[in-house]
Amino acid sequence: MMADAVDRDTETALRRVYACPQLGSLTAMESQSRTFPKSLRQLIDLRDQTCRTPWCDAPIRHHDHIRSHRESGATTADNGSGLCEASNYAKEGDGWSARPVHNPARGGHCSRCPTGRREG
Repeated sequence: MMADAVDRDTETALRRVYACPQLGSLTAMESQSRTFPKSLRQLIDLRDQTCRTPWCDAPIRHHDHIRSHRESGATTADNGSGLCEASNYAKEGDGWSARPVHNPARGGHCSRCPTGRREG
């Protein structure tokens, strides 16, 4: 995994990755960046597999903060989600909201759409 994550043309750094002792699922990774570094994007891709929006199984195209960076959301695996392009743009619209929820098996977030329906 480390060899695949290394770009030969860029500077690299090692970061700690944390796993749930009971399930073995990846739960966290160190990050001090606003944008998701390549290795954290890869971790999110491995964890999420498809778009995290509850009713969507589209391929992941964007790696985004569940709680936005402007709202003090951290750039971490717990606050990161793999989203399709449409879901990422939609969540920025009026009436949409999301928040991280603890779910060691898959990470997680709770979404609320403009009609008030909650998912997750």
